[in-house]
This record gives sequence, C-alpha cells and structure tokens, in this order.
Amino acid sequence: MQKLTDQERLKPWMGFVLFGFVMAVFVTVCAWMQLNWGIPGLVLTELLLAGIAVLFCVIRKVKIREVFPMKKISIRDFFGCILLLIGGYLISILSVLIMAVIVPESYQEAAELGGFLYDGSMSYITTLIVVAILPGICEESIYRGAILSTFRSFKHEWAAIALVGLFFSINHLSILRGPFTFIVGMILAYVVVKKNNILLSMMMHCLLNGFSVTLSYTSFDPEQIEAAAEMGVTLQSVGAYLILGCIAPIIIVTGMMLINPEGHKATRYITAGILAGVMFIGGIIITLTARPAAIFTMNGTYEVTEEDFETGYFTIEEEKEVTLIVVMTNADGFYRASLVDKNGEIACASDMGDGKIKTYTSTVLLPAGEYEVVITGGDDTIGQSPVYNIVVQ
Repeated sequence: MQKLTDQERLKPWMGFVLFGFVMAVFVTVCAWMQLNWGIPGLVLTELLLAGIAVLFCVIRKVKIREVFPMKKISIRDFFGCILLLIGGYLISILSVLIMAVIVPESYQEAAELGGFLYDGSMSYITTLIVVAILPGICEESIYRGAILSTFRSFKHEWAAIALVGLFFSINHLSILRGPFTFIVGMILAYVVVKKNNILLSMMMHCLLNGFSVTLSYTSFDPEQIEAAAEMGVTLQSVGAYLILGCIAPIIIVTGMMLINPEGHKATRYITAGILAGVMFIGGIIITLTARPAAIFTMNGTYEVTEEDFETGYFTIEEEKEVTLIVVMTNADGFYRASLVDKNGEIACASDMGDGKIKTYTSTVLLPAGEYEVVITGGDDTIGQSPVYNIVVQ
C-alpha cells in the first residue's frame, strides 16, 4: 500500500475520529435534510461528504492529489474491476437473502428504499446522477480517499481494507444491506490499495449503482417489491441462489489476479474451487431439505363473477399451525382473501393491497377439520381475469 509523502500527518486514530464525525453529521444534519427535503437532501448529503473529505485534507495539510490519487485506467485494470464487481455483487446479493431470512422484517427496507428513489419524480438520467454518479464520486472521496489514507501506514493491508469496508457498511445504517455494503466496501478499498487509483473505485461504485438504477427502470415495479416484502425470503431462495452464485469465488479470484498479478497465487483458484463446490452442494441440500411440505396448492387464472372464488377443501388431520400465502397479479380493484372451515367459520381473512399485484400472508393455528380458501372480489373487479397462486403449508 503506497504511503503519502506526508504520511506522518495522518495517524490511524484520525481515521476513526473522521469516521465518527461523518456519522455524527450523517445522523443529524444529513438525516434531517433527507427527511425534510427528500431527493435534494440526498444530493446535499453526498456533496457534504465530499466537502468533509476535502476539508480534512486542508486541515491536515496533505496533498489532495495523493489522498485522491488518479491515474489512467488500463484495459487490464478495467476488466479486473468488472470481474471483482460481478463476483462481489453475487456474494453480496446472497448476503442480503441470508439477512432477510434471519431478520425477515428487514426486507421491508427494499420496498421503502425503492419507493423513495423510484417514485417517478425523477427521470432516468437524473436518477443516474443522484443515485450512481454522485455517490460514486462523493462517497469514494471520504471512504476510499480521506479515511483510507489515514490507514496507509498499516503494516497489514487487509486491516485497512476491512476497516474501510466496515465503516462504509455502518454508514448505510441498514440491517438488510449491512453485509452487502461491507463486502462491496472492502472490494473497492482493495482496488485502491493495490492500484493507488481512486478513479477505479469511483468507476466501480458508479457502475454498481448505475446497474441498480437501470434494472429498476427496465424491470422494477414497486408493487412487486412490496409483494416480495410481504412474502419474505425463504431458505429455498437462499439455496437456489447458492447454486446460481457458486461461480462467484472463481470470478473474484480472477479479478484479483488481473488487478494484482504480481501478488497472485495459483492456490487461490483451488480455494475458490472448494468454496464454489461447498456453495453448490450446500445450495442443493438447502433447496431439497428446507422446502416445507405444502398442505394445499392451487394456481391459475379465473374470471371474476358475482360469486366468490372457492378453491376446494383440504383437510387438517390434527391441530397445527399453518401459513396461508395468496399472491394475485393483474388484479385491479378490491379483493379479500379468507380461510374458512366447512361450516363457513372464518379462520383468518384480510383485504388485499392496492395495485395490480396483491398479496396476503397469515399464520394461524387451526384445529383438525376441512378448510378452503375463498377469494372475494368487489363490484369493480367483475369481468377481470386475475392470475392467482395459493399455498397452504
């Protein structure tokens, strides 16, 4: 890790103090601006972070060009960064799924964040600037610039990389995305440490956020995120993703080889291969064993009439706790889902949400007996043909 010419002016403890100051400003001034001003407050937050980074350099009288080192990006470095970004993203998404299983309520963050950023008030280009370009420049300036520079005197580079990743994660104040931002933060710090070029981490940060923006504008539906938040993440989802993402360790090692060829060791591919195998086998095991036995399933399309849609009876042999999951798409208007017994007594029921995608999930203790799921449509739904998926497990 390359040191500054005036490295003695930057002590490691200053990095902790600077991060503490950034967090204090973030949870007071920045949080207030975002809460009261929305997107303009978010823009000011990013600019404030960059301003703090530059001000720190001025106060400590260190060379700005060394704290924010910029060099020409080579083809090798570019593709190395892309591979690290892809591999890190795959691992990071897996971490989000795991956190959603461990802390189910945290998955609601995705819906809230999507509603804040993609409410239709900004164009695609404006969103790219606010969500991708500004954070890519400003957040890199404070974390992979000012804060990382205080740790350049560390004997062990990985200590600096891990600390900057941890600080970056804490700053996002998110349980769901905590591991995600920690992993991404370390990858970005690794690139700057190895190449001494903050343009690389800025490029990667912009590309990562830009990918999310583009994906949101091409396939994002706030209602789908709301539905996913209601349904939650299952262990089966984690298992399936372990299978699909098992190539990530090999991609990461290849990216590291391109970024730091002189420090590359062939044995890393052996380690990556073993880890990929563990992920693949573990994913198969989880997928096969974590799937709860469904008591009743039904899916298809039906035409709404004045009659309630009844799915047919299923039997509970003994008292047990069951979970009812109902998902409907192409379903405008009022719908209500109910779980009733053979005598018409309601075990659980709820109006379903607004929009074309509607969900209902409920866990209830049922005595032995026969039950069915009934979907009731309002007068405004007659003639519609919604698609439904019903699971009782």
